[in-house]
Amino acid sequence: MHPLKQIGMAERIGNRLARSFDWRLVRWMRLGDSQQVWYLKRLFAMQDTDLVVDVGGNQGQYASLIRSRVGYCGPMITVEPNPAMASVLQQRFRGDRNWALASCALGDADGTATLNVMRGHEMSSLLPPSAAATDRLEQLNSVQRTVQVPVQTLARLLQEHPLAAKAQRIYLKLDVQGFELQVLRGAKPALPRISALQAEASVIPLYDGMPGYLELMGEIEQMGFRLSFLPAHNYSQVPDMIDFDCHFVSASWLAERGYLRQSLG
Repeated sequence: MHPLKQIGMAERIGNRLARSFDWRLVRWMRLGDSQQVWYLKRLFAMQDTDLVVDVGGNQGQYASLIRSRVGYCGPMITVEPNPAMASVLQQRFRGDRNWALASCALGDADGTATLNVMRGHEMSSLLPPSAAATDRLEQLNSVQRTVQVPVQTLARLLQEHPLAAKAQRIYLKLDVQGFELQVLRGAKPALPRISALQAEASVIPLYDGMPGYLELMGEIEQMGFRLSFLPAHNYSQVPDMIDFDCHFVSASWLAERGYLRQSLG
């Protein structure tokens, strides 16, 4: 039976009252962030998340959100290949004993690759930039310099990293500027340990060879995940939507707990 069908009348009334009085003041442009914090708090509690892997850490914006606003204090690994950003991360989280930095890129095979460090550092990517579809971000998405970086698979990272060795309910965040599918393909042996994930899906391609949102979301579903949440849109992207965050939950986890029929898991 679906878990929601098992809720008694008293609990239903309590939930309705709680929703009725749950008012808060939120800046319109920050609505998506507030919704994501609300969602992650609930999901982490439901799944008893025991590791967060932040792939594409940049300057630690997401890791800080997880710590300060979501309230997750458990093990967290931030993956960041840009040496300059890795240095910033080390300083920012130096007092956090439950946090670790992996100074590498992730892909579908171990090796080395060229990282294109963009003028807008948050847009750095292993893929070359493209302005074929739009020139909106052309100045920020131009190569400032390149650097050779080590690449490993997520499966290997989760197998070898001390913080990940025993984790079985992993939350994976992907913000790798068009390289999401390569990271996921390199994670296949470890996918049963990933209970949920989020990825940045692109509507307008900013890099050569990157997947569109339909391809990305379709392959994530084929890997055994189901779409769970779409936070509010970034309203600075009007009318040309560039990208959006999408959240997925393991289909087997949903089926085991009665949210899906076993035959659909």
